[in-house]
Amino acid sequence: MKTLDVQARLEYARAAVAVLRALNILNMTMTYGQFAVAIGVMSKGEKWEVWHKNQINVILNLTAAAERQGRSPDSEPLEFEKLVRQSDGESGEGFYRKSRIVQE
Repeated sequence: MKTLDVQARLEYARAAVAVLRALNILNMTMTYGQFAVAIGVMSKGEKWEVWHKNQINVILNLTAAAERQGRSPDSEPLEFEKLVRQSDGESGEGFYRKSRIVQE
């Protein structure tokens, strides 16, 4: 299993925002595996592993937390539900609703 350092997490989160915005504009959905390839976590043709799911969850939580803290009232919200499971075409559990950046 590969681990992601802080710089990699931030770069993948930035790419995640771009992909989610594109999905919104195109009114399309994408599987988590396709998303992993689109943001660069996986290479095309690489086999989906359990640790990829963990990495995608970390990246999406970071993205959601940053959006929650910094979204301006006039900006379009990110539509995380555009990401769907390959098995049933449904979106995930809604983890992003509780993601946040903690400040002390």
